[in-house]
Amino acid sequence: MSLRPQVDGDGDDDGVFIVVAYADLPDPPMTLDEKSERMTAAHRLIQAKYDAGILFFTKDSFRDVVRQFESDGNLDRLVSVTGLDGVAVHFPLEIGREYLTPMYEDDYVCIMTKPRLVYHPIERLLAAPGVSSYSVRRSCLPIEVAHSTEIRDARTNELVGLWPTSDYAAVKQRFERATRSLASSKEFVHLKSTLASVAIPPGIDKIVAFACSTMSWAGNDITRSMAQHALALAVRDFLANSDMTGADGEDVGGIKCYAQDPIYTPVDERVLSEAGFTVVDDPRAFLEVDEASVIIAMNPDIPVRQIIADLARPAIMIWNKVTVDDRNMAVTDPVSLRVERMVEEYIELPFPAEDEFFGRNLAIYIRRRGEKKNETG
Repeated sequence: MSLRPQVDGDGDDDGVFIVVAYADLPDPPMTLDEKSERMTAAHRLIQAKYDAGILFFTKDSFRDVVRQFESDGNLDRLVSVTGLDGVAVHFPLEIGREYLTPMYEDDYVCIMTKPRLVYHPIERLLAAPGVSSYSVRRSCLPIEVAHSTEIRDARTNELVGLWPTSDYAAVKQRFERATRSLASSKEFVHLKSTLASVAIPPGIDKIVAFACSTMSWAGNDITRSMAQHALALAVRDFLANSDMTGADGEDVGGIKCYAQDPIYTPVDERVLSEAGFTVVDDPRAFLEVDEASVIIAMNPDIPVRQIIADLARPAIMIWNKVTVDDRNMAVTDPVSLRVERMVEEYIELPFPAEDEFFGRNLAIYIRRRGEKKNETG
């Protein structure tokens, strides 16, 4: 199998990036006219499925991928993903495989590490790229399998950092400071007041944070990642003290905190775990999404809103304000018709925090009492 290495940002435009290895899935021989016809037919099928309410993202499909990731009996090391056209596409699972790329010439070697998913929103599935670059085999896949990649020196085999990082002690200290700062800030006072102004759905038992980025980058813009993770803990504490939670457990007020971002470093995972998070690999956090969850996803680099719209109706969602203008393929977390319809079941409240900490154009969505909860398989 050949590979298509690609540099992916983490969505925060802060200089942090990762290298992702995509499987090369060559199409069978065909003329450009034939490929154009296939593209038109695929777009027609995808739109028809979408209009008919067929779910593009389901927990069953995520569970199946996780099962294949973890299966010791998967001797062929292939992960099968079934597209909207009913055709199974097989992706090789090659953890530890080394490969060279012109991106780093001969000085460095790339090593494939954890498998992860790549998520394609409806806008991307219906996009019309140049016919010559169109992938027929990928055309009907809302998800595909790729690998995160680590870079090592070809001579010494030493791990090469893709960005400057801070050590464990520094990250832990900065995160604890960020957590204390948020808890005592006027922004959090306003947030608590905002949440207290409406009826919060009862039985909340988890916070699920997506794509909050690494906290171990040594750059100045790491404040936003620190703030987003601190927000998850602060919301947990507020809800735990508001008598709106599920059964008590070993977590604060019975509320667990999950975090998922393929860009996490071992330092991130250690600091977050010690702070009370359960850090999970992609796509496992989506399996935790249900009517008793709070979703935090601010400017994520994956289409979280479209995925959630197919999966469930969480109790609370703190993410980018839903506007029709965001129906844009260039946006990593675009709005769709399903997302617009989903938020009609919610009360929209302003997110009262400074842009420098959390980003722009954010809102809080709280599920209305009596609305259909719509959890899917």
